[in-house]
Amino acid sequence: MSIFEYDKELEEKKLRKAEYEAGFSEGEKHGHETGFSEGEKHGIERNSIETARRMLQFQEFSLEKIAAISGLPLDEVKKLQ
Repeated sequence: MSIFEYDKELEEKKLRKAEYEAGFSEGEKHGHETGFSEGEKHGIERNSIETARRMLQFQEFSLEKIAAISGLPLDEVKKLQ
């Protein structure tokens, strides 16, 4: 395709994206982005807790090592014990 040819599908995608984005206020956009960030943060925290729980089951690691490896605070690891 030359630069002079019209790509109807691409133009329709751009139009749909612009219409979608125009439908949100700045506050709604920020809320959507923040919600995704918070959800992602929550998922990482859950994974860290599960890692610490598995390590505790082995009883081969100190609480300090579990905290360092999982990224959880030592107090949180103690609560899981």
